Amino acid sequence: MGEESISDNLLLPSILLTGMLVFLHLSAPWFRRLPFLGQAGFTSFSGGFAVAFVFLHMLPGLVESKDSVGAVLHTHFADSSLVDSGVFLLALTGFVIFYGLKRWCREEQGKGEKNIRRSFFISIGSFSIMNAVITFTMPERISVDMITAFVFTLAIGLHFAIIDIEHEAHDSKLFNRWGRYMLAGALVVGWGLGLIIGEHGVVAAAFLSSFLAGSVLMNVFHYELSEVSDSRFGAFLIGISSGTALLLIVFFLERSVE
Repeated sequence: MGEESISDNLLLPSILLTGMLVFLHLSAPWFRRLPFLGQAGFTSFSGGFAVAFVFLHMLPGLVESKDSVGAVLHTHFADSSLVDSGVFLLALTGFVIFYGLKRWCREEQGKGEKNIRRSFFISIGSFSIMNAVITFTMPERISVDMITAFVFTLAIGLHFAIIDIEHEAHDSKLFNRWGRYMLAGALVVGWGLGLIIGEHGVVAAAFLSSFLAGSVLMNVFHYELSEVSDSRFGAFLIGISSGTALLLIVFFLERSVE
């Protein structure tokens, strides 16, 4: 793996956080059945927590990495204000791609069993790529801040509840047979690719994180704003409040240490 391989101080934390994500993915059905939450309450809480993390950490992180990404893009494209907004364009791209995917899957569900199966396979494949991106960029998150990387893992892990319920609604038989395990396995694959390729730098992580932020926002908003959703606004607010409070505590403690 050479000099660019993941250092020992990043290896163990990345294994633990990847394992946490795999556990949360596989245990999502169990959490949704907890009597004090219920499926709708837990899923809305998860979405709110994820939204708070995206707005308070991921998007500000994109602002911080804007200059680094812009410098790389300027070497390949003409000087343009669009280049300076590269990370935000990537976030928008992630949002649009997953929005288009969900709209297409919804339309396919009314066209027969063959179309439903095809759209399910494509959806699982798309979210598998997203999961691989999550763990592929994990070492960079850990190297910047271990505590925030843990909160990121928790937010994404809770977000898996939305992915879980939507795929079960799509084709519960296939999802429970192998789909859920494929999504969990993609997390391990992403971590393995990160281990093989090694530390890939701030710019690469910024590109991938931009796309990820857009896709997470789209998934949450799609669930919460869907006319057929059984979401709970109160649970969504509690999720946002909990995520916000946790991040503010982390930011305060970090500044106190500095």
